Amino acid sequence: MDAGQKLEEEYNGIPDDYIVFLETRAENSFEVSTALVKYLSNRNDRGIVVSANRPYANLVNVYMENGIDVSRMFILDCLSKSQHAEKPAENVVFIENLSALTDISLSLDENMNNMSGRKFIFFDSLTTMLIHNKPYVLARFIHNIFTKMRLKGVGGALISLQDNSNRDIRAEIAQLCDKVIKI
Repeated sequence: MDAGQKLEEEYNGIPDDYIVFLETRAENSFEVSTALVKYLSNRNDRGIVVSANRPYANLVNVYMENGIDVSRMFILDCLSKSQHAEKPAENVVFIENLSALTDISLSLDENMNNMSGRKFIFFDSLTTMLIHNKPYVLARFIHNIFTKMRLKGVGGALISLQDNSNRDIRAEIAQLCDKVIKI
């Protein structure tokens, strides 16, 4: 069974405003991430992707190759600016780096408020964010974002690699979610 089919099976019956913690192996993370964005974008009117793993230009190309309507997506690119590789577009904000949690939070707030219809937020890598932030600071940030999402009826997902590093923080963040899926 491919990642898309597995996600559809796991998401069956989940309300739109649920927040899902998805764990996967490193070798599957890109396929699972792309399949999840495709699934969520088909299910919702608009989406916000917080990209910790791929720059905007690459991500948009991958999404278009996989039939994802990028005109309904907004990307928070946390990589390109630090590499001086920003390519301005309407649907992207370039965040200084993955440690700029306040900037990420402000941009998420602004975009959640400016989007109409059913929407989702997708964090493409808790694991990468943990490399760039102190675990307890990131846990507090995620808790704050999830609280805002719940107050606004916004669903979403967060992907983490299945490994033994930062197990306590991952467990703390997973318990904030409505469902944990392992693929």
